[in-house]
Amino acid sequence: MLPILYQSPNIVIYSYPLLMGLGWGVAYQFFMASLPRAFPRIFSQLIFCGLFLSSWVGSKFLFLLTRPEGKKLAEDLSFWTGGGFVFYGGLIFGGMFLYLVKILKPQQFPALSSALLPALPIGHAIGRVGCYLAGCCYGEVSTAFWAIYQHGENRHPTQLMEAFGLGLIGYFLVKRRTLRKNLLAPYLLSYGGLRLLVELLRGDEVRGMWGGQPPSIVISVLLMGLGFFLYIQEKMRT
Repeated sequence: MLPILYQSPNIVIYSYPLLMGLGWGVAYQFFMASLPRAFPRIFSQLIFCGLFLSSWVGSKFLFLLTRPEGKKLAEDLSFWTGGGFVFYGGLIFGGMFLYLVKILKPQQFPALSSALLPALPIGHAIGRVGCYLAGCCYGEVSTAFWAIYQHGENRHPTQLMEAFGLGLIGYFLVKRRTLRKNLLAPYLLSYGGLRLLVELLRGDEVRGMWGGQPPSIVISVLLMGLGFFLYIQEKMRT
């Protein structure tokens, strides 16, 4: 773990916010570079800003729902500007924002989604490296050869496992985009499956429970179901 990358009497650089910001920055650059040259740049920048804000609020909101002290945290301004994020909350709220964009701008939406979906796992992978350095989202105790030492035990490197899987998903979506094929169903199926496997190896106890299961497991199963439905729907249209 390396929660602090650099520290001096006047400045402290924390690994998690730095890697999270880097992830968003890389995703933005990838998104902008993937758009057609004639696509309105200011419009696409506004869409990305809206996606960032909605995802920020969503990730905070789901964090609050999974914590017994959520009401108290919600009243603390430092919570909304500091740490405490749940990726799935950001994904859900970001998806709602993009669905609104699809309704209002149906002609521009295909180009936007084609550029955004590969950028998402690439930026997310960088953020997961930040989780590893910060020591959060860690795995169960393990004797496997890939185990890493965290929190006093050798554990599954769940953060790095997910980061590696996300990199593969991003590569696959980039390749699929060149074939002009739909990207949403493959993303939902692949990331839902990856996250489900990672969650089964998680060892931290701060995720809350929904019906006896961590929220991320429940949402992963739902995402895979939605992805399968969209895949079948697409096949029926062709």
